[in-house]
Amino acid sequence: MSAVSPLAQPEAWNLVAPDYVRELMPTFETFSRDALIRAGVVRGTRVVDVAAGPGTLALLAARNGAHVTAVDFAPEMIAALRAHAAEARLELDALEGDGMALPFETHTFDAAFSMFGLMFFPDRERGFRELHRVLKPGGRAVVSSWTPFDRSREMRAVYAPLWEQMGAKPSQPGAVPLSDPDSCQREMSGAGFADVSVHEVEGHIDYPSTAAMVDATTRSSAPVVLARKALGARWDELLWAMHEHAQSELGSGPQRVTLTAYLTVGVKP
Repeated sequence: MSAVSPLAQPEAWNLVAPDYVRELMPTFETFSRDALIRAGVVRGTRVVDVAAGPGTLALLAARNGAHVTAVDFAPEMIAALRAHAAEARLELDALEGDGMALPFETHTFDAAFSMFGLMFFPDRERGFRELHRVLKPGGRAVVSSWTPFDRSREMRAVYAPLWEQMGAKPSQPGAVPLSDPDSCQREMSGAGFADVSVHEVEGHIDYPSTAAMVDATTRSSAPVVLARKALGARWDELLWAMHEHAQSELGSGPQRVTLTAYLTVGVKP
């Protein structure tokens, strides 16, 4: 049983949904495209996207002609997904639901995904096993997770004051779920997947200035939303410290943030 993360509740994701969609969806498409290729998704493939968020992967798969079912526990994320699908005139099913108890028959889908979602499940083992259960034999699953954020110079510059305030140690083993290849390999293999492989993939976000980077990253991050709520009146002072620290480390000009993810791929025997 994994430790319960506050990110395993819908509240933070509902609060962050508008900024998440605006700031992160374009860059997260990089990881989703890579995942779809690794799973061999083509026209007619039956796809399930678990903890789908605003539908970054689901929408790409539907545009490519796949038959897509997306599941997320946050109503605001599902609403954003449905709105994007309607605007693009894409057909897909978008459901509110629990990724640890999927409402589907066994052996239903050709490919299964969880992009930066399963990593926060209170019981990751159940999440992996549900992906395995709903896949057809021979189907592939892809689960993405983050490398430790302090590997990024830009993320260290932004978040160091917050980590200090909250007593966080992002490099400590286990501090971020599925943040090393061994745990990715072990947990997917433990759910019954074969031929498990872990791949590092990079995405980039460009900002016109350091100030814009700090503003955008703090608005669109669910963990930061929770920290802001916990700190209350102390948040404004901390945010100012984050701006000052980032500018002292990086200067005030344009910034490119590199985000690095693990994509863990497994096959249902």
